[in-house]
Amino acid sequence: MQIRFGNEISAHKRGEKAPVIWDSEQLVNGHTLIIGMSGSGKTFTLRKMIYHMLQSAGADVPRIHIFDVHGDIRVDGASSVRFSEQTDYGLNPLAVNPDPHFGGVRKRIQSFMATMNKSMKTMGVKQEAVLRNLLLDLYTANGFKVDDPSTWTVYSNTAVPLTDGDPNKQFIDVPIHEKEEAKALGARWGGPHLKSWWVPVSAYEGPITRWPPKLVGRTHPTISDALRVAQNLLQMSFLGTGAEAVSYLEVANRAAATYRRKIISSLKKGETQLEDDELTEELKKAKQKAIDAYSNYANAIATGAELNQLMKYDSTDVLKSVVDRLSNLNASGIFKSTPPPFDSSAPIWHYNIHALSMIERKLFVLFKLEELFNAAVQRGEQSHIRDVIILDEAHIYADDDDDNIINTIAKEARKFGLCLISASQSPTHFSPDFIASVATKIILGVDEMFWKGAATKMRLKEEALAWITHHVTMLVQMKRKGETKNEWIWTVIG
Repeated sequence: MQIRFGNEISAHKRGEKAPVIWDSEQLVNGHTLIIGMSGSGKTFTLRKMIYHMLQSAGADVPRIHIFDVHGDIRVDGASSVRFSEQTDYGLNPLAVNPDPHFGGVRKRIQSFMATMNKSMKTMGVKQEAVLRNLLLDLYTANGFKVDDPSTWTVYSNTAVPLTDGDPNKQFIDVPIHEKEEAKALGARWGGPHLKSWWVPVSAYEGPITRWPPKLVGRTHPTISDALRVAQNLLQMSFLGTGAEAVSYLEVANRAAATYRRKIISSLKKGETQLEDDELTEELKKAKQKAIDAYSNYANAIATGAELNQLMKYDSTDVLKSVVDRLSNLNASGIFKSTPPPFDSSAPIWHYNIHALSMIERKLFVLFKLEELFNAAVQRGEQSHIRDVIILDEAHIYADDDDDNIINTIAKEARKFGLCLISASQSPTHFSPDFIASVATKIILGVDEMFWKGAATKMRLKEEALAWITHHVTMLVQMKRKGETKNEWIWTVIG
């Protein structure tokens, strides 16, 4: 692929042509860093690069992924999808790569936690241990075994909630030996054809959520699944008991609330007979069931099994902090099991993330970049560029950590056919290793306050930065194969 940036200034002054050409076959890698202050032409340059890539790619047209924080990088022929908390689709960061060498449950958990730490407040050692144990239990409950790669594959991505057509019913997955507890919490049987219990959608909260939604087909767990499990664990930890006792405690609370409403209603009517034998008996039975369940749980601790289970989740305070993190992730509304509706035949996929908050953008992009990199590594070495990643305002995602996926892509992704094009306002936002790993650097204009730092990082003189005129001239440096010295090319845009 080739991109024409313009003409060398010396030739331009002589009325001659000496085009400045970006050629993916001649460069040591396709990675490109574009530096330009607001209004300097970054968006125009990105559009131009995309157009030239597609025109010169021939039969080897790459898939171009544009992550657009402003929603203004419009390219003809692009399949554009807008992401927000209101959309029904999103990204599932808990989806397991089924490859036995590159994927698996442990790697997915570790990568998920590392990305969370980069985008949110870093977790402590105890928080990480609690989250890791919680996710391991979640994957196990969904049939993913840590040491069995045959369980990592989901043969259908069409797993959907069970329904009888009534949108007000939430069917739940209740094991047969727990049906009495579900019934006590208001669950109803769906009949011999559906063979599942259900509750009104509005009632699917609190202890009843210990049973997940009933799905038709197997699927990967999601953030909402992790949150549901964590909330139930928190409730059990807070009460110092197990799931069964929590369920019956809820039943006792409901019975007490019903009894109280009856008393208040009688008082309002001026009735003197306030006792209701039937309600009193129901409340008595509910309390006894809760006491019995709690006693059974306490007796089970004597075996050591229940105590060890609780100890995996440390303390109520630590578990609550993990619940808060998962709740924040889930509230963003962008982490969902339904994939975005991109057109698979379109060469350009435009991710419009303008509606997301800063933290949500960072989480979304870092998770997606990790997914693209892992897919590239899994397909093996390539002779040409297969995927182009375009990051607008790339400083949002950059840092000095060697494990940051952007730094990893810059250093390792070339041989797997992955090309990263990053646009930002100053090179000071990027690590020296990242800048050294990028073969092409373009400067469209830097604000005077960043001249000194930019000149130092990019190894040029401030006079060169002062020479740039927005939309007219720019500086280009390209590292070509076989060359040991790479000069900055003073370029007239054209």
